Amino acid sequence: MTEWLQVFDYRGNPLDVKERTEVHCDGDWHETFQCWFYEMNADGQLYLFFQKRAADKAAFPSLYDISAAGHIEAGENIIQAGIREIYEELGISLWKEDLNSIGTYKEVLISDTLKDRELCRVYLSPYPAEKAFSLGKEVEDLIRVEINDFKQVLGGAKGSTDASSVMDNQKVRVDFRDFVPHDQAYYEFVIQAILEEVEKL
Repeated sequence: MTEWLQVFDYRGNPLDVKERTEVHCDGDWHETFQCWFYEMNADGQLYLFFQKRAADKAAFPSLYDISAAGHIEAGENIIQAGIREIYEELGISLWKEDLNSIGTYKEVLISDTLKDRELCRVYLSPYPAEKAFSLGKEVEDLIRVEINDFKQVLGGAKGSTDASSVMDNQKVRVDFRDFVPHDQAYYEFVIQAILEEVEKL
C-alpha cells in the first residue's frame, strides 16, 4: 500500500503531499513520531530502551534505534500515529496520557539508500513493564541500557557496555557502532529531557 507523507520546508511550513519513496529519494523534510521508553529501578538506576531493527530493513538493518518510531502519514494526527506505531512495532497499547512531548528535533540521516530529513516529534514514556510485548516484523528485539553507560559509550569514554533483552532477559554487549548513527546532539537532547523528567518523580 502506498504511504503518503506531508512534506515541509525547513521552517516546518507544509508544502505538498508525496509518496514515501519519493520523499526519501528527494530528501524532503517530513514528520516522524518517536517515543523513548525509560525506567528507573528501585536502586535509582536509570535505563533507556532501544529496539533492534530487523535484518531486512532497507535502512540501518540490525542496528539499535529509538524504542518505537515511524512516519506520520499525511492527514494523520501525531498522537494517533504514535499509538499506531507503538502497537505495530511492540504489540502494546498506550493512551495519549502515557506520552509526554519534549518537542521537535530536526535531523538529517544520509545513507546509501536514502536522504532522510525529519521533523522528529519526540515523546517520552515510562517503560510499561506490566504490558505484554509482542514484537512486530520490523523489530528483532527490545533492550535496556543503563543511561550513564550509554552516555559513556556515546562520548567515547567506554568502548562498549552491557545491555539486556526485554524479551528473554539475555545479556548483550553493545558498542557505538551497534546504534543508528543519530546526531550526538539528538541523543543528548533525549537524555537531558529524561533526566529532567525523572527529577519530577
